[in-house]
Amino acid sequence: MFIHKERLAYLLEPNDYAAPHVLETEIHRLFLSAWHPVALVGDLATDGDFMTFDLVGRPVLLRRHAGRLHAYLNVCAHRHCMLTEVPRGRAEKLVCQYHGWEYRPCGAIDKVPDGGCFKPFDRENAALQTFAVETCGELVFVRLAAAGPDLRTWLGDWFERVAAGFAAPYRCNWRYAADFPCNWKIPVENTVETYHLPLVHPTTLGGFGLIPEEAQKHWLENKSTTLVFDLGRDSPPARTQRRVAGWLGGGTDTAEYVHHHVFPNLVFTFTDLFMYCQVYLPVTPTTSRTLAWMFSLNGTRRNPFARVIARLTARHGVRANAAIQREDASVFAAQQRGLGATPFRGCIGTREERIWCFHDYLKRALD
Repeated sequence: MFIHKERLAYLLEPNDYAAPHVLETEIHRLFLSAWHPVALVGDLATDGDFMTFDLVGRPVLLRRHAGRLHAYLNVCAHRHCMLTEVPRGRAEKLVCQYHGWEYRPCGAIDKVPDGGCFKPFDRENAALQTFAVETCGELVFVRLAAAGPDLRTWLGDWFERVAAGFAAPYRCNWRYAADFPCNWKIPVENTVETYHLPLVHPTTLGGFGLIPEEAQKHWLENKSTTLVFDLGRDSPPARTQRRVAGWLGGGTDTAEYVHHHVFPNLVFTFTDLFMYCQVYLPVTPTTSRTLAWMFSLNGTRRNPFARVIARLTARHGVRANAAIQREDASVFAAQQRGLGATPFRGCIGTREERIWCFHDYLKRALD
């Protein structure tokens, strides 16, 4: 059931989706202290493995050393060159590509070529800026702010569910990265409402139509919202999931689709066969980027039949989710353009009350 029984006010202004000063405030008040999934543990399996990426305007270098993951601002303390621009690789030492300044795993300076040129040496200001890194299951998260809640506190009661869903007997079988010509809030709003399913997802989710209110529940919290869609234990999708899980071994038997949005930009989806983690990141006021990982049930059985079923299950999930992502992205540019021209305030229906809760969080956090 829905929490609200009447339509809701649109709390944001169109300018909130395009103004540079709004994005700057969002970054400082929302994104720096948030935990963002950036990789999987297996992406950095060996000491010295590293990867680089941008995270809300900050170049980040993620590296493994002595079995632990470390994250740094990818900028040398000498003359501000990026340590490396290689997207992924392996290096025995943490060395700047420009003048060879070498750093310890903690970020402190280790060696400076011809160091006598820099006497008296200011070691306090000759260190890499470091960021917090934690894992939950196979997911690797980074927090840019020096202070803030740890990952377990950030995810709250969902930490254990995420840890169980993004690890064996589930396995990552699909990754997704895409750039969108729209403000980051537009795809977030899209993912937390089901009102658009019949028109935007005719070949994938459109068959569900407008999901009856009695088949779904909304949970609206201060820092998150959740949709629980009851498929019905005797429905064809639930029976199929139960049969496949029995062949593979392991997994759950809930007959539910659970969609959990952690404010501001992190989304998890849980079903009996598939788990999804997706994050939406701002790039500019009117462009954004998403990263996603799909884990499918790999099971505990290792017979040939189970291996074939696991592969077919993963293939089905990949095709379906890739199509859903394409369908969703098809409307983002149109909404961004419409926001720039609209004379209307807009309104939010009860089916979209998770958007209203998200807007309310933004207003509280930014005002």
